[in-house]
Amino acid sequence: MIMLDRWTKILEHVKKNKFSTVQELMDTFNISMSTVRRDLVAMDERNLIKRTRGGAKAIYGKSLNDSVTSSMLIKNKEEKIKIAQKAATLINDNDFIFIDSGTTCYYIIDFIVAKNITVVTNGIMQIQKLMEKGIETYILGGYARPESNLIVGEDMEKKVSIMNFNVAFLGTLGIDSCGGFKAHALFDANFKKTVLKASEKTYVLADKSKFNVRKFYTYADIPEATVITDSKVNFKDERLKIIYV
Repeated sequence: MIMLDRWTKILEHVKKNKFSTVQELMDTFNISMSTVRRDLVAMDERNLIKRTRGGAKAIYGKSLNDSVTSSMLIKNKEEKIKIAQKAATLINDNDFIFIDSGTTCYYIIDFIVAKNITVVTNGIMQIQKLMEKGIETYILGGYARPESNLIVGEDMEKKVSIMNFNVAFLGTLGIDSCGGFKAHALFDANFKKTVLKASEKTYVLADKSKFNVRKFYTYADIPEATVITDSKVNFKDERLKIIYV
């Protein structure tokens, strides 16, 4: 059972019974004590349930969407949707594609009309939406980090390195003419590098707030990908390839 499905079932169960013990959740959903405790901690942090000694009690009026639809998903939403719509038009029937965990990449899924495609992703929310649309989805194994919408695993780079994508869509924390495309952590930068090498074409989805922003880790130099963005930007580097929407 994937994490979001599990959280949904736990939330429904706790609401129905007003209170549930850890043991009850273990038995009901056939999951380990460590998984239940980890889920309850994460759900309590998002104010979905209230942890108590030995279990959890319901907080009424809260839904899973209240938690998952974070401020990052809402920020610059209109711009992100425009960029995502354009990105979806670059997907062809029978393509094998990669969709990153970024929030703009998440919106691509709403606009996919291509048939018989296979999607690989490391985004938790992306998995749920792809499955809802009936899109063939390959889930990279690893640990879930809900706070970052990421799946992180030691062998993910190895798996991706032997894959072949027609097109990959990546997010970025910043685009800097001196350093290129940025990631928030070393493991994410290394993973994105591997995806880029495995893809025939790579597009970085970035609203205007991401330009001229320098972060610590670089995953690609400017010429290595094409940017899709929502408006004209003041970016002084002739090597940058941009598609405007």
